[in-house]
Amino acid sequence: MTVGTTDTRHFDWGKPPLNHSFVVEALSVVPVAPLNTGRESVIMCTASWSWRVFAAVALSSTLAFPQTPQSAGAQTSADAQPSSGKQPRIGLVLEGGAALGLAHIGVITWLEEHHIPAHYVAGTSMGGLVGGLYATGSSPAEMKALITNMDWDQIMRDDIPYRELAYRRKEDAEDYPNYLEFGLKKGVAFPEGLNAGNSVGLVLDRIALPYSQVTDFNELPTPFACVATELVSGKQHVFRSGSLAMALRSTMSLPAVFSPVRDKEHIFVDGGLLDNLPVDVAKDMGAEVIIAIHLETQKTQAGDPLGTFGVLGKSISVVIAANELRSMENADVLVSVPLAKYDSTDYKKNTEIIQAGYDAAAAKSAVLTRFAVDDATWQQYQAARSAKKRTAPVPAFLEVEGTNPRISKDIEKSLAHVVGKPIDADKLEDDLTNIMGMGRYARVGYRGTQRDGQNGLIINADEKSYAPPTIRPIIILDGSEYRHVQFTVGGRITFFDLGAFGSEWRNDATIGSNTLFQSSYYLPFGRAYRWFIEPTAFAKNITESFYNHQELYAEYRNREFGGNFDFGYTFGRSGQLRIGYQAARQNFVATTATDPFGEPTGRVGATSLKYQLIGTDDPVMPHRGTLVQSAFNWFDANPGSTEGFPTGELRSTRFQPINSFSSLVLAGDGGTNFSHDQGGVPPFFLGGIPDLLAYGSNEFPTDQYLIFKAGYLRNLFRLPPFVGDRAYFLALAEGGTVDRRTADNAHPVDAAGAMVIKTMIGPIAVGGSYGAGGHHKFFYQIGRIF
Repeated sequence: MTVGTTDTRHFDWGKPPLNHSFVVEALSVVPVAPLNTGRESVIMCTASWSWRVFAAVALSSTLAFPQTPQSAGAQTSADAQPSSGKQPRIGLVLEGGAALGLAHIGVITWLEEHHIPAHYVAGTSMGGLVGGLYATGSSPAEMKALITNMDWDQIMRDDIPYRELAYRRKEDAEDYPNYLEFGLKKGVAFPEGLNAGNSVGLVLDRIALPYSQVTDFNELPTPFACVATELVSGKQHVFRSGSLAMALRSTMSLPAVFSPVRDKEHIFVDGGLLDNLPVDVAKDMGAEVIIAIHLETQKTQAGDPLGTFGVLGKSISVVIAANELRSMENADVLVSVPLAKYDSTDYKKNTEIIQAGYDAAAAKSAVLTRFAVDDATWQQYQAARSAKKRTAPVPAFLEVEGTNPRISKDIEKSLAHVVGKPIDADKLEDDLTNIMGMGRYARVGYRGTQRDGQNGLIINADEKSYAPPTIRPIIILDGSEYRHVQFTVGGRITFFDLGAFGSEWRNDATIGSNTLFQSSYYLPFGRAYRWFIEPTAFAKNITESFYNHQELYAEYRNREFGGNFDFGYTFGRSGQLRIGYQAARQNFVATTATDPFGEPTGRVGATSLKYQLIGTDDPVMPHRGTLVQSAFNWFDANPGSTEGFPTGELRSTRFQPINSFSSLVLAGDGGTNFSHDQGGVPPFFLGGIPDLLAYGSNEFPTDQYLIFKAGYLRNLFRLPPFVGDRAYFLALAEGGTVDRRTADNAHPVDAAGAMVIKTMIGPIAVGGSYGAGGHHKFFYQIGRIF
């Protein structure tokens, strides 16, 4: 046994050796409790409490007299402060942890307030993002402002704002209202992650843009490194040079959640799998003292319920905990932030989480303040950082990479306003989101470049790895008559640029209660490709059920095949006008004993003029905006009709926000055959979903109608980002006039309430309604609603 030295490796009381990080911890809190990693409770040393106290007292005596020579090989924090009084080079290491990683901002805030410099920063995942922000010169206040102003729900879902979608992509969202998509680019292929990372990528591009020409991260205001996992080699990859934006995207690409980052022969995902607290990286950078920030999460209990994803998540956590333990043992100062009451998706609680980081640093003040510098040294440190801070240069040119040359030229024209002006990141990102709305790309980002002495801007348009063609599937469960549920499954496959640039070959197919096959070829032309022609062929076999109250009194199979040819014009991203002609053969066949309309069979011929406006902010439950659908038809032939006749229909709905979580809904719908007694099957059917919810499905076969609706829509709660969007409550009152062939005018009135949940697989609605004359109904819908 050796006495009178701080080389703790020479103590031998039948206990494991005590490393330097443990001794420094012992200075601030005695006794030292077992360290809870949030995944496993890890006792870093099995030494007795009295041994810890003795070690702490011995080391504190040494620290009080820094001129005392140290034993060879000792690695304590005191050794980082030589007798000359020179400040040690401090490495700040930030752990990954999704939303919990925002606590690092609070720690950095406290360190700056107490003049504790960080000469190196290393981080993983969210620790990499916060570390990258700080390394590029952002102050804690600037980091807080950026983080708190982010729409984290939108970033984590990564869906393009509905208003920014191209008109045909809005049609896709209306017809197939879910988040599912896969492709046939190289056989059946699925996205590489639930989130392509476009939204978070734009955030990282903004951070990295001023440093696009910096290839050595030691040249940043604070030298920086982050860790990713390289899937090809299966090894850890440390980014200390190259593209800063790529490094930040790579370290944050959580497998199966975010798509991996591909770079030539490399595939990068989140570094937390191999090194979630990269103490070793900071040491390799040259740090003499390591301050590591650990995020304590809720410990798993034996009785905790775990679903499939819960088991997977906890299993990954165990793997991560193992590499964290090694790093914590090698840190000189460990700041543990207690975050057990928060979840890794609690981005909206960023203020609380940041404060938790601040408080955790304050709790370690006895140790941390030993590394504080005087005001003059601090000012020199800040001045050195400021001197290396850069701003984005004004681009003299702009180019687009990664996509069709013809599209590249169109994008370059649309972004020409960027050239020659200081970059407005908000406006640029809005423009790039608009490009994403075309539906062609997995990600659209930007970076700076230099050519012939001029600064430029490169737009990267990364096409989807799995498409085109794209496939959007759907499952429909129609419980509008819950005793006669209908089930349909199908999808839409779309091919792009077949035969001509900008063209789309769209194919729809469903089987089940309703069978449909439809194929159309959309060919745009003219300036900005606003004009188009679209021939379509179709065949369908649809169930038409007719109820009185809740009793089925007739059922038909509406079998029809034919085609139509349309010519039209698209107004921006919201409106479309088309005129066309449809020719088909229809067979309306009764499958029940009663057949109130007979069984009309024959040719259908109709000229139509249609206008549609999709001006809302969501395809399922809009918060604001207007929907308009209008159609005027002239039938020169229709089964059961003896002469030609017109029909006209207008449906309009307005969503007016009251506040951030609720809206008023006002609608007016009407249709007419202009008093023509055309015979055969009536042109309109009302009752059930979407009109007159309390009444039986198709209870009102009519020649003309007028209905008004008023409702209240309220957001209830957010779903986890990878489960869906939101849950809503909708209350609706309806009333109007329906002209019935078999009776005098009817005046149906009803009220309904429903809960609607927008999930990944589509909306789910469950509700009930009550109307005049004792009409009432319970209903549910999955896949498509209202």
